[in-house]
Amino acid sequence: MYEFNEGNVVRNEQSAINYIWICGKEKNNSICIMLPGLGYTTQRPLFHYATNVCMNENVDILHINYNYLGNEAFKKLDHHDQDQWIYEDVKSVVTAVLKDAKYETYFILSKSIGTIPMAYEWIEKDFISKQNSYGIWLTPLIKDEIVYNALSKTEIPSLYVIGTDDPHYNEESIASINENTNVTGLVIPKANHGLEVKGDIKMTINIVYDVMESIEKIIKKYKDK
Repeated sequence: MYEFNEGNVVRNEQSAINYIWICGKEKNNSICIMLPGLGYTTQRPLFHYATNVCMNENVDILHINYNYLGNEAFKKLDHHDQDQWIYEDVKSVVTAVLKDAKYETYFILSKSIGTIPMAYEWIEKDFISKQNSYGIWLTPLIKDEIVYNALSKTEIPSLYVIGTDDPHYNEESIASINENTNVTGLVIPKANHGLEVKGDIKMTINIVYDVMESIEKIIKKYKDK
């Protein structure tokens, strides 16, 4: 059984972030922090089913539901400052919500723009430094240097998933990332940035199934490490 704890963290007058902390009524030793995309929220299929995978495996979940589409102050910033803003938002929520929690294992699951604060955390190690940590990167923005470097050089066991029709897919970059033995990749032919195949619903559903299988595998492998 799980409890759903909803709240809001106000970092400053221009940044308030909603979250949902899903906790087992009996203590779980692992948590998965989920960082959605710009328009791909935690209510969308990949996050919905990944949440169910975690719950089935007795892993708590923290949805960080930032929303930048309507934030005019955020839109006025340059690319670097936007990246830093998102990372500060994520850190603020994790620090506030999990300050008294004691987890032994941390998974971070991100999609699209969510892979940017994840890449920052891979460098800064602000809240994963003392825990067993593992990464799940859905449609990573590998054309962004910080994301590419984080994945290609990571010492943290990680899974990435990307489609060949994703604008961030680059065969040369993927080949380089695959040289890192800490990284496992799932490259999906014809899938776009939403991990969908346009005009083919059955194939898209099969993609969700394959992605969930891969996520379940990494959760099962490392949750009790």
